[in-house]
Amino acid sequence: MPDLALRRWLYLYFVLASTVAAVTAMAGVLRGGGFSGGEIALLVLFAILFAWISASFWLTCLGAVARLAGVRLLPLNAAAEPSAARTAILMPVYNEDVAGVFAGVRSIWEAAGPDFDFYILSDSTNPASWIAEELAWHRMKAELDGAPNIFYRHRPRNIGRKSGNIQDFCENWGQLYDYMVILDADSLMTGRTLRELVGLMDANPRAALIQAPPQLVGRNSLFARIQQFASSVYGPLHTAGLALLQGPDGNYWGHNAIIRVHAFMQHCGLPKLPGKPPFGGEILSHDFIEAALLRRAGWDVWMAPDIGGSYEEPPPTIPDYLLRDRRWCQGNLQHLRVIFAEGLKLPSRLHLAMGIMSYASSPLWLFLLIASASFVGAAEHGPYYATAVVTLVVAMLVLLFGPKLLALIVLAQDEDQVRAHGGMGAIGWGIILESLFSALMAPIAMLQLSWYILSILMGIAVGWGSQQRTDRALPWRYAARGYGIHTALGVIGIVLLNAFAPGALGWFLPLLAGLILSIPLVVMTSSPLLGELTRQDGLFLVPSERRGLRVLDRAHALTAAHAASMTDVRALVLEDPDVRRLHLALLADTPAPPPADPVRLAALRVQAARREVAGFTREDWTMVLCDAEGLAALG
Repeated sequence: MPDLALRRWLYLYFVLASTVAAVTAMAGVLRGGGFSGGEIALLVLFAILFAWISASFWLTCLGAVARLAGVRLLPLNAAAEPSAARTAILMPVYNEDVAGVFAGVRSIWEAAGPDFDFYILSDSTNPASWIAEELAWHRMKAELDGAPNIFYRHRPRNIGRKSGNIQDFCENWGQLYDYMVILDADSLMTGRTLRELVGLMDANPRAALIQAPPQLVGRNSLFARIQQFASSVYGPLHTAGLALLQGPDGNYWGHNAIIRVHAFMQHCGLPKLPGKPPFGGEILSHDFIEAALLRRAGWDVWMAPDIGGSYEEPPPTIPDYLLRDRRWCQGNLQHLRVIFAEGLKLPSRLHLAMGIMSYASSPLWLFLLIASASFVGAAEHGPYYATAVVTLVVAMLVLLFGPKLLALIVLAQDEDQVRAHGGMGAIGWGIILESLFSALMAPIAMLQLSWYILSILMGIAVGWGSQQRTDRALPWRYAARGYGIHTALGVIGIVLLNAFAPGALGWFLPLLAGLILSIPLVVMTSSPLLGELTRQDGLFLVPSERRGLRVLDRAHALTAAHAASMTDVRALVLEDPDVRRLHLALLADTPAPPPADPVRLAALRVQAARREVAGFTREDWTMVLCDAEGLAALG
């Protein structure tokens, strides 16, 4: 394989050459009587978006060549075991499902052994979650004979969100460790992978971060199983292409990565952006920025696409997926304020630009489709613009479906992987059905992300709340309330096209179908029952379902065993002396700030002493649970 610089130049050549060819062909179609302002705008939009999907296509082609040729994707010195380094595994949580979080931590602990220290770093603002976390930690410690390497900390002030949570760990305990592995609340990693990552860091002292791309596993809804299948079949080509292009200029995805602590502490402090949210304030998508800061300081950031043993759960439904994208959209658009920061390396700026474009492309596609439809409706230009639409559709089909065919070809070379996905027949049908689903979902996502962009430009900001991670079937009423507007716009689109551009209706109908069918699509794909039926039919199978996955199976078993006991336990702090002593001991390690309303706190102390808590609000409970003096006075 050519060296890094040559690979990048070849990739750029193919992207630009295919874009220039397509734009030239489009310009020839539009050139009838000279270019109007609208035609120039259409051509510019076409050029931008063709280059965007072309970049993804050629990245996958590069990954396919690497996979077929057996190219080494992580050119680092081999890991050497055993390691004398100290490594902390961090699980930041924020109002998460408590049973699931601690089941995940315990399953990783059992897989990793005593070589790592585990920190559950809670930013939970829900008092019920807070106390449930303390009890779950205490019970887990007791069940593991004390487990002196599992720690819990609740942060009373949620400053800086997840990045602030990690910063707090670094300031208080970072000097004790050589490396830290950052997880999400739904992350899982095997002991072998964790030890290999530590060995790679030992053997490569210029590496500050190694990202282990997570495989999607563990959920049962139809939507989640489709995402897991796509991740397993298409993902290896994408990550291989990224690894070959990035080299040491890699990126960070915010979790399932190992980080050299002193490099992170020295260079990754995040400032507040000037102004108010959504563009100012705390940086939401901190991971890209932290990778860029490490590269600016001269450290290497790598991706390890073949290390395996790295997992996370997908969102269980379309609404959960799009709601997560709303937060990511705001965070990535904030990078407009950072992308030209002094000293950043060009690849880091490109990472930020690609993140921005992943969301900005949605309104651009919407503008292009609207412009194309309006031009097709002009009688004097109909034939020319109809051909332009055909060109666009054909190009999209080649660039969007070509990677799926390449993934099938690459997967077919590995008999073991073919069996793990249910056989070639199951893989073929899975790709066909996943492609149909993606085609229906694409206009829904385009419209939703376009609205997100507009709302952000209007100054509407969102917080960074906890994610919905559990499978559940969504009711029709919920889907109709959330996606009735999509259906209405799809119907309006058909009416307008039929009235003003009937010749274009056939071309736009596949795009409008997703909008019209959005409500049943949301309901059906949220169904765990349909997910299970497809599993029984051998569709959308992934290796973890066929072979089992020890760390995942153990986490699910632990979650099922303890989920029933995770009820509202706030009152136990007042009623149970043992629970109160545990809470006060943990509170002593992270003292809460003085109460904002001492008068109100005094009244709450009296009510708590009398156990008159029925009318307590969430804020009241927070004040009471932060009040070490008042709780200690209860005896």
